[in-house]
Amino acid sequence: MADKITRFNLHEYSISAQMEYRKARRAEALAAIEKSSQLANSFAAISNNRAAEEGNLFSRIAMQRMQGQLVSKRA
Repeated sequence: MADKITRFNLHEYSISAQMEYRKARRAEALAAIEKSSQLANSFAAISNNRAAEEGNLFSRIAMQRMQGQLVSKRA
């Protein structure tokens, strides 16, 4: 038997070795999913913060324009 278990030679190993291999593969998959989830969450947080800051910027610009209009109407 080969030293490394793969999906192609898995049937050559005992049931307990197969179970251990599958358990390890599930753990690796879970770690990969968690890593990609954390990455996606960080990108979502960046996007939300950017949208909020753009909204604040647009609001500030609009307030300045309104104040400029009020001053020009009074003059």
